[in-house]
Amino acid sequence: MDISVVIPTYNRASLLPKAVESVLAQTVQPLEILIVDDHSTDNTREVVESFNNEKVKYIVNSHKKGANGARNTGIMLAKGDYIAFQDSDDIWLPTKLEKQAAYCKEHPGVDMLFCSLNIENLNRVVPKRKVTPDEIKPLLERGNFISTQTIFMKKQIAEKNLFDENLMRFQDWDFCIRISRNHVIHHLNEVLAVADVQNDSISKRVNQMEALKQFFHKYPELKESNLISKSFRNRILAASEKEEGRNFQADFYTTKAVVFELVDKIFNRRNRL
Repeated sequence: MDISVVIPTYNRASLLPKAVESVLAQTVQPLEILIVDDHSTDNTREVVESFNNEKVKYIVNSHKKGANGARNTGIMLAKGDYIAFQDSDDIWLPTKLEKQAAYCKEHPGVDMLFCSLNIENLNRVVPKRKVTPDEIKPLLERGNFISTQTIFMKKQIAEKNLFDENLMRFQDWDFCIRISRNHVIHHLNEVLAVADVQNDSISKRVNQMEALKQFFHKYPELKESNLISKSFRNRILAASEKEEGRNFQADFYTTKAVVFELVDKIFNRRNRL
């Protein structure tokens, strides 16, 4: 099984070595490690060249495209049958590729396999329990629990779907929703990746309500599909009303959002990941 590892990066020269070294330390080695630089202004090139490893390939986007544009560049250039995504500031445990490759060999009908992720600085594991194949699609309609650095998937499936470069945020959620609707996803219930959310991550830089508004514009059917989506929608409405100075209406929508969340917490405990 030939595996291509795709690592998008932008101004993470100080963190990149840790991520790449965790890939080079894998008990099953990939065919190649594609580091796609989205026009960094730091010494990323020098850091990559310092690895002096023929598996490590350095690519600079033709123009600035964002993390998901960089991932798409890596997908299109990858030579492996399978692609594993890594982030430039996270690490993999040494057996990640070995265990995911073995699982996919045993289950050739699986198009995407994801493992659990330890978000170290939040002391949180996602997902914290086994997610069955039948649960994945409906649970993704409630929110995302599949992080890109946990994904191991067939290259041909990644090529057909690609990441949506127009979304401000939630590109991984969008990607996984689309895969789940047409392909088979399984969960390997083991922590094989470790993340540490950085202060300059997309989730910290992009306004959540604006991003959710854009996301629901793409997926209008999700607005009323479950209690969590209804909560999100009411928080979007609350933010909009507050911007217009209509605080009473904003409070009304916020209250509705909280009620939806409480009801979901009481009656849908099984869905909590």
